Amino acid sequence: MKQMLRQCLSMDEYRISAIIVGFFITLGVTMYKYAVTGIIDETVSNLLLTFIYIIAGIQVTNHVKEYAVFKNTAHLQRREDSPQKD
Repeated sequence: MKQMLRQCLSMDEYRISAIIVGFFITLGVTMYKYAVTGIIDETVSNLLLTFIYIIAGIQVTNHVKEYAVFKNTAHLQRREDSPQKD
């Protein structure tokens, strides 16, 4: 199973998928504990917030990376299109 996931997903996607699976497992356990006891432990609450921050941070860095690559590509394209001065 693990080998199949590695073949289908790139390393970055594999890491993100593991984080998301961990988040949903933690969320499920938290919901069960809340249904049984009626309270959510502060440690588990902090863990859920950490998962949310990690996922959001990954998304933001991916967008920044895509923007930087796009701007760099556009800049290089303009340099190639402009006439050379000797």
